[in-house]
Amino acid sequence: MIRVTIWNENLHEQQQEEVRAIYPKGIHGCIADFLSKNNDLWIRTATLEEDEHGLTEAVLSETDVLIYWGHMAHEAFSNEVAQRIQKHVLQGMGLIALHSAHLSKVMRLLMGTSMTLRWKHGDRERLFVTAPSHPIARGISPQFDIPVEEMYGEYFDIPKPDDVVFTGWFAGGEVFRSGCTFQRGLGRIFYFQPGHEEYPIYHMPEIQQILANAVHWCADVSRQQRSLGCTAVKATLEEEYQNPMKLSVFYDHMMQAVEQSGGKLSLEDVLKRCSDAGIRGIDIEYSQLAADYDHICEALRYYYMEVASIYQISTFRNPDFMDSIKEQIDMAHRLDVKRVLVVPGFLDREEAKALHSVSGDYWSVDHFMQENLCVRSIKAALIQLTQYAKSLGVEVTLEDFDKTEAPYSRMNELLWFMRNVPGMKCTFDMGNFAFGYENVMEAYEILKPYIVHVHCKDRGSEGNGLQSVPTGSGYIPIAQLVRKLRAAGYRGYLSIEHFGELDQMAAIEQSAHFLKSLLSIPE
Repeated sequence: MIRVTIWNENLHEQQQEEVRAIYPKGIHGCIADFLSKNNDLWIRTATLEEDEHGLTEAVLSETDVLIYWGHMAHEAFSNEVAQRIQKHVLQGMGLIALHSAHLSKVMRLLMGTSMTLRWKHGDRERLFVTAPSHPIARGISPQFDIPVEEMYGEYFDIPKPDDVVFTGWFAGGEVFRSGCTFQRGLGRIFYFQPGHEEYPIYHMPEIQQILANAVHWCADVSRQQRSLGCTAVKATLEEEYQNPMKLSVFYDHMMQAVEQSGGKLSLEDVLKRCSDAGIRGIDIEYSQLAADYDHICEALRYYYMEVASIYQISTFRNPDFMDSIKEQIDMAHRLDVKRVLVVPGFLDREEAKALHSVSGDYWSVDHFMQENLCVRSIKAALIQLTQYAKSLGVEVTLEDFDKTEAPYSRMNELLWFMRNVPGMKCTFDMGNFAFGYENVMEAYEILKPYIVHVHCKDRGSEGNGLQSVPTGSGYIPIAQLVRKLRAAGYRGYLSIEHFGELDQMAAIEQSAHFLKSLLSIPE
């Protein structure tokens, strides 16, 4: 959903009956009405007379694209609010400046020029598409006429546009760069000349289509706003890349950190702090990544991060199970992610109880697995999936999942799948063997040849020995395991995992600090 704020002075509509007749809801109301027909847009409006002109820090923080119409009250507009808008554009908010907004404080701040031009009331305009491949021109005929419009003419004192999408020709002989795009910082800007208040410009279908296109174009890179502050380098990227092991964190933890902050932290703030802490990857659930693929990937690139692993909890009993996991593998291939984690199904409670009763002996586990229909079905599905993934350069992994009904929650159960599914690999969760009261060091030794990804889950708290805690603060021998991984030549991610933490941001940074101390990455 793209969040759009439409700002209008709303003075002409109050003071001039002829303008009110054309726009009874105000220019902002007219634009809101036709844009709201787009199901992917969330619309709000604001006007000059509101406190802080309706453009508070809270409003702009929840705005992906700001549409700005101004004319007679440019100097009455607050300098502080203009600077606030400039800051948000530089951080990634899109801006669409309409008609006389060229002379607004906001545009003069962003463009750095006088923004002056020639003008005359009452002229016919023919608008030509001069960048037909630009997304803002999508669906617009090569030229169309505006019967009556205010003439704007050259010289228009603007910096060189990135694109001139529309050029206007007026019946009096003037020409004008009527639709120009700019990039300022991380924000996209579209200036569009048609829209004088005395004429029904915003009722024209072509104009409405152009503005809808412009909203989508401006929002394409703005929905993840970013801080442009200078960052102190604690360890160079080359120093980190030369280390065979890198740090990752669960994307869910980042989202929880945002929620727990009560609005004090944005996702961008959390990403920056994770990157500053030396974290270079995320473990993310497939549906989360698929839902916001472009923006997540772009934000990760900005902070020198990548997707370390894509996971999905499903069951072979779902009719779309195979297709869903193949889509997960395809996504990993597209992102050059080397491994995916699948949780492919569960036994019923009585079957799981019978399996776990013999899980201490591998050959007893083998006998159970060979006889159990559910396990055989999971095995058959995994064989197909690992073969499919292998052709794309992706490894399918299972982990010691901490759920009683999982037939791969104990070390010998997981080993059975490694041995019986060609190409199967292990995501080794350091904290989950405690769920089955098994020795994690012993589990490491028997699963070592198959380990390609590691979850550094620590456990231990008063009254609940299975509670996840920041890495290095519990009873799981994390340091010994990391040393063993390093000695074995492990080259992969150490993923920070502690679901349930009440302060995820602090826990992430504490966990990263501990793991970096083991890897000798400078602080």
